Amino acid sequence: MDYQLTLTPTGQPPVYRTVTGDTPAELAAAIHRHARGFLGGQADIHLDQEALTGTVRRAGAEAGAFTLTPVEENQPAAIESTAPDHVAHGYTMRDLDRAARAACTADRSLSSNISLRYDLAWSAIAEHLVTADQPPSWNELVRVGWQAIYQDVKAVRRLYGVDSTGRSGEVASTPRFVAYWTHMPTDTAGDGIVERIAVHQVLATLPEHQRQAVVALATQDDYQKAADSLGIKYGALTARIRLGRRAFRTLWFSPETAPPAKGTDRRAASHAGVPDHCPAGHEFTPENTRITRRDKSGRKCRRCRACERARGAARRQDKQELAVTV
Repeated sequence: MDYQLTLTPTGQPPVYRTVTGDTPAELAAAIHRHARGFLGGQADIHLDQEALTGTVRRAGAEAGAFTLTPVEENQPAAIESTAPDHVAHGYTMRDLDRAARAACTADRSLSSNISLRYDLAWSAIAEHLVTADQPPSWNELVRVGWQAIYQDVKAVRRLYGVDSTGRSGEVASTPRFVAYWTHMPTDTAGDGIVERIAVHQVLATLPEHQRQAVVALATQDDYQKAADSLGIKYGALTARIRLGRRAFRTLWFSPETAPPAKGTDRRAASHAGVPDHCPAGHEFTPENTRITRRDKSGRKCRRCRACERARGAARRQDKQELAVTV
């Protein structure tokens, strides 16, 4: 059974606690625990079971007195409703504090600091107390407090995607959270179909001579062969390709602005031809070729190793002849 303990130390204002016990021994033990915590030391309890009153003694001297008031299941504790700090239904601000602390003790999540949990419980209990039509019981107020703490814990876990079914506590572990926030790979097959349809639609809007040049280059994969297949000169083909590409990119990226084209078409080298020998006549074999970067643009260039060895030998020869002369 629950009792309201009113403990009045000698020369101090009374304090209120809630104790539970079905036998005199249980009640005495509960009162002894609160008395020791408040007085800060060993205390002797003398309880009158019939009158529900008693005294507290320390070192043989009386240190205070206490009374017990039964708390019924559906009735609030007997508190003066005319008290200056009265809130509602006979409960005072002191009772709100006690109920909020009891709710923090009943909470088992321990998911945040005590100040935040106390504020959550206090707000929920105060709101429930002032909106209740019937006087709530003490246990009901405590239950409202720890349920508010638990609901906040659930909301925070849901916000960060913590899986409530597991015990890992990892953030972003719930399937729905991952499905919403994780960027899944796009359907590459669908993108390919859309692009193939878009290519034919864009090509149909080009002028006939530009469309033929673009299709010829895509088919032949060589500028000179594409020009020969159309019966036009190489320069005419490149002009048509340049204009056709510009119009194609404008429509392809529409309604957005097409980004600037970067780099050059490597197939353009087929017209001028790629030399397979250096100016000295050495063949560009894998063993005789060294790839370097010779300018700020990072353009790759080929160097002939045989020519480099010859120039190195010539420099060494000049140094030796200069040393002999001196």
